[in-house]
Amino acid sequence: MDPEALEHLVEAVGKVIQPEEANRGGGEYGSEERIVRFLPMRSAYQAGRRLRLPPMSEISAQVIRFTLALWVGGTLVVILAAPVIFRMVPSRDAAGEVFGEILRRFEAVKHMLSLLLVVAIFLQLEQTRGFAGQSRVAGVAAFVAVATNVYLAMVLRPRMNYFRMKVGSFDKAPPDDPWKKRFDRLHKRSTRVLVLGWLAAAVALAAGT
Repeated sequence: MDPEALEHLVEAVGKVIQPEEANRGGGEYGSEERIVRFLPMRSAYQAGRRLRLPPMSEISAQVIRFTLALWVGGTLVVILAAPVIFRMVPSRDAAGEVFGEILRRFEAVKHMLSLLLVVAIFLQLEQTRGFAGQSRVAGVAAFVAVATNVYLAMVLRPRMNYFRMKVGSFDKAPPDDPWKKRFDRLHKRSTRVLVLGWLAAAVALAAGT
């Protein structure tokens, strides 16, 4: 039933109760008691009508901002922590293990953020046929951030792990070790890609708000 029709029906029932109880002279319950029993139901119904959930586009926008904020903040922490770890830990092998574990856990978080981000953007596009106050720059930047995460996880990290296994120990490997040189090149590329994803997420967050 249409909500407005249901509200009219509730009002009509309320109008009928008063004269009916007046003619009956009270009955088992007095007219005042019957009206008191009826009014809370009507008030609850009207309060329910006033309760409105936020539109899906607004929920999607909040999810997008939340995931981008976590992305930007988490990447900033990783970037700041890397030089500190490698400076404080004397062994490059030990420092690499510590920082590698931090990266592994952070990238697992970024996988979840990427999934939430993509789902929220598509839901918003489905509801609004646009970005609901967010510019196209924000949408493109968000997808660039997701693309950098996919490239890091699917291409660079597996190759770096393979080269690291070939090197064995970075503390004992000679500077001209070919596998070490390959690893260093990929490490520099992964750093650039990580920073690119960080900047893209920051641009998406700034343009979206």
